[in-house]
Amino acid sequence: MSDTDFQPKLFYRKFDSLLVRIEENPSTRDLLFQILDELVQSFKSDLRIRSGCIYHMQFGSFRLVRGPVGEPGGGWPGTMSKDEPVFKILYRHKSYIFDDSEAAPWGGNSIATMLGDFDEYLLVFRLDKDWVRETLQFSMNTIRSTINLSQSTNRFSADMQEAFEIQKSLLPESDPKFEGYDISGRSVPAERVGGDLYDFNILDEEILSFAIGDASGHGLPAALLARDIMTGLRMGIENEMKISGVIRKLNRVIHQSRLSTKFVSLVFGELERNGTLVYINAGHPPPLHFKKDAVNRLDVGGTILGPLSDSVFKRGFAFMDPGDTLLMYTDGIIEITGGDGEMFGEARLIDLMRRHRGEPSHVVIDEIYRSVIEFGGGDRPKDDASVIVIQRLD
Repeated sequence: MSDTDFQPKLFYRKFDSLLVRIEENPSTRDLLFQILDELVQSFKSDLRIRSGCIYHMQFGSFRLVRGPVGEPGGGWPGTMSKDEPVFKILYRHKSYIFDDSEAAPWGGNSIATMLGDFDEYLLVFRLDKDWVRETLQFSMNTIRSTINLSQSTNRFSADMQEAFEIQKSLLPESDPKFEGYDISGRSVPAERVGGDLYDFNILDEEILSFAIGDASGHGLPAALLARDIMTGLRMGIENEMKISGVIRKLNRVIHQSRLSTKFVSLVFGELERNGTLVYINAGHPPPLHFKKDAVNRLDVGGTILGPLSDSVFKRGFAFMDPGDTLLMYTDGIIEITGGDGEMFGEARLIDLMRRHRGEPSHVVIDEIYRSVIEFGGGDRPKDDASVIVIQRLD
């Protein structure tokens, strides 16, 4: 499997679904046992896992408490002293990949991850030889953060209402007034709080900045990350940072986050009143730029924010002529499924936009949500769903 085969967002959703299936509020030990079994069974091909074990720190030694699960094979140590050299590496990095040239008590071609509030558990997987480093690093960091936070979340779930109030205060209170344009935005969370975000800022009479993004997951962790993103964007704008500098800095902040939600897709742009548009698309569904006789996808930028601290982001450029429309959305819009399991999809969205060309932006958004909910059989979207429509008036 190559790097391009692995899709971080799909991985997170699959892992998030795994956690939903696990019994509510288990102990850390029981949670890890269930996750070990599920990872070996359900993520074998994604992560190139052969087998795995769990060790628990007891009286100065890590003792085997679960496994091996997966392919049969000997050589798994029953007990390992915490003073062995391998644990100096693990306590420093928390997660580490051992290739076939590096010595580890359980063998090379393996990955080990420390878990628990005090790093008292050790999760180890033996791997097939075609493992991909970036895939494993991203996946295990996500797993580690999610497991650790899921236990902490059980201890402060009452903070959900506060997160709701914080998120509500960050979203725009009204649509912006920008001369020569008709602009509207809306966000509908799948739960009480969600990970979608959108924002507008009129920098001066000539420039409008906008953003739309989607933090992985739902609920409190996603809402907290959305808050951090919004705050970071606004600070960057206030400090008059260049667009690429704002995104690079945000990427580093997310990468260093201790939340289980550790990545976000984002489109951030600046629109001049004369129609000049500069933007960066960080792994988000491409905005659709409707010209008179064409639809262009604004996909220049880079990868999602968070997994890698040193990601590079390129600026994209477009021009909005009078009569043009720019549609931005999160994937909760196009991924809602009908009764036959088919997704709403981009093609239906494009057709809908063409049928409602020239109508006010807020009316277009009404039609998008109406069509999406109708397509899904009247059900509320299972993912956060947000839309921005920007029309340049004739």
